[in-house]
Amino acid sequence: MKKFYLIPILILLGCSKYQVVSEVRVNLYHLHNPKTNDVQVIITEQDLKEGEWYRLNQIKIITVEDLKYK
Repeated sequence: MKKFYLIPILILLGCSKYQVVSEVRVNLYHLHNPKTNDVQVIITEQDLKEGEWYRLNQIKIITVEDLKYK
């Protein structure tokens, strides 16, 4: 029974958080994960705040394929 409680906790801990470094352009954000030194540049319609921490799976990221059809 303890295994069922451990799995969701491990999933939540495994998701890395990224800090918003800056808004490069409108809706184009520079994110950084200091733990892994990973850098992401993403496009999103959400308003992210500089200095705040986000998980990538919580942000609705616009992909290149989404932009082609608009």
